Amino acid sequence: MNNLIIFDLDGTLADTRADLATAVNMTRKHYGLAILSKDEIVTYVGNGLTLLMQRSFHDSPEQDIAEASEVFKKYYSENLIDETTLYPGVIDGLKALAGSGHILAVLSNKPGDLCRQLSAHFKLDTYLLTVMGGGDAAELKPHPAGLNNIIKKAEAEGFSRNGSNIWMVGDHYTDLEFAKNADINSIFCSYGFGDRRGLTSDHEVTSFAELASIL
Repeated sequence: MNNLIIFDLDGTLADTRADLATAVNMTRKHYGLAILSKDEIVTYVGNGLTLLMQRSFHDSPEQDIAEASEVFKKYYSENLIDETTLYPGVIDGLKALAGSGHILAVLSNKPGDLCRQLSAHFKLDTYLLTVMGGGDAAELKPHPAGLNNIIKKAEAEGFSRNGSNIWMVGDHYTDLEFAKNADINSIFCSYGFGDRRGLTSDHEVTSFAELASIL
């Protein structure tokens, strides 16, 4: 049976921690603020750009978050893959899954243009039906709005939903909540840098290579 498999990006396909932290700190530096530790910044990631900026400017509540977001995006887009790497097994895993007839997509809360820039650099889009991020659907995860956009594209490729052949693969509680809200299967990637917040998943993997045995 062919599945529609939807992947998160940060913490699932790519380790983006270093470049995200640097971009946040360069944004803070732009406003004359002290740098934050990478570990602290990582805890702010996963709920979209606006919340990332709000959390990163917790010590400067008067900051214009919309303006700071634009400063962040400019720096980050120019330094998106300085230290970012794919997790081991991602390319081979995507190639194998796509070769088996599964339909693959990305749904992230990172701004969509940055998702597609990263995906193109690592040639992930060779195996993906679509890459969606923040701003591409009406709501961010865990709202299930993005699923309908992906299903429509998948149906154009011959996909037929049967109630048990859609999977969300991610490392964050937003991915698990998304799967629950969308009534689809979930796989939690414990190798990532997200937080499951005690939520359950249908499966858990400690490496990307383990997905093949499930899917």
